Amino acid sequence: MENASKALIMSASILIGIIILSIAAYLFTAFGGTSKEIQEKVDSRVLAEFNNNFTKYLGSNTCTIHDIVNLAKFARRTNEQMEYTPADSNAPYYIQVILDKKDITQYSEDELITLLNNNSVAKDTDGNLIGSLQYYKCEGVKFDNPNQPNRVSKIIFKKI
Repeated sequence: MENASKALIMSASILIGIIILSIAAYLFTAFGGTSKEIQEKVDSRVLAEFNNNFTKYLGSNTCTIHDIVNLAKFARRTNEQMEYTPADSNAPYYIQVILDKKDITQYSEDELITLLNNNSVAKDTDGNLIGSLQYYKCEGVKFDNPNQPNRVSKIIFKKI
């Protein structure tokens, strides 16, 4: 009789252990899925904030050369953080800022300053200053990156 009661206690202990392990496995799976969803939401938000730096200009006719140069500096800084050089212009996360068919992301600091000085004020056909700001139109934002199709890869501006 004593052995039978010890056997029942041992089997009950094993069953309780199995139940505790099953609950732990279930909770691990449930919380693992939740953290994955949270991480996806965070990644989505970070990507949206990144893209907003570019998409806010889409369709705008009131961009100035200062906006474009700041955007080119941001793109260049991002490319440098990803360790891309101008030779990697086809790299998966490389970003280009195109102004009148030229990639100004690759311009040096001196070239950007010259660009600012020469294009901040509108000029007439003879090259005389008109005195008003020169505006540019954002013709498009491209998301043609095959590795991450929701990430901006190029923004295109044209002088109005």
